[in-house]
Amino acid sequence: MRTSHRAALAAAVAFAGLSAAIMPTNSAADTRTAFADQAVRAGLTADQVAGLRQRVDAYVDATDGRRIALNKIALKGGTILVTVPGETYARELNGPPARSAPTNALAASCPYLYFCGWKGSNRSGDQWNISKCDVLQEIPDGWNSGGSWQNNQSRGTQAFMYNKNRDWIYTTPPAPYGPVNGNWGPVWYVQAC
Repeated sequence: MRTSHRAALAAAVAFAGLSAAIMPTNSAADTRTAFADQAVRAGLTADQVAGLRQRVDAYVDATDGRRIALNKIALKGGTILVTVPGETYARELNGPPARSAPTNALAASCPYLYFCGWKGSNRSGDQWNISKCDVLQEIPDGWNSGGSWQNNQSRGTQAFMYNKNRDWIYTTPPAPYGPVNGNWGPVWYVQAC
């Protein structure tokens, strides 16, 4: 039902150009305006916004997350930050313009008290941040190989990785540790601590 509702809303505003391309899962006018502002500040074209929206919607549908910015999804115990089209590293689009400057030259950072994973090596690509200790988090769909991670939790905290059967396969070194290039292929779940 959510998908058909979203399609109906998008069709109703198709004449609005860029606004239709950034139609969020929450259809409130103020949210649309905030997302439109993020797209303008980032210098994105309508085609780039549409492509970003499709990628974000795929994560939202797969995780039952909630879009909280043009390229950011809130999850139970974490977030996913989707890379802006044409850029290498994930970055926040919902901050003030000075904080939202392109960061292609700098690898993405991992917030303190989080375990972070990236789809690509060297902290590149879409970023997944988790911090809730008592929840076994499924890694994002499509992260089948390559990738990188960082344990930036409180000093000494370790994260645990599990396979598709939820069998333990790896314990990270104590925080702070990383970034580490690795392989998400055998990993299906991570418990932050």
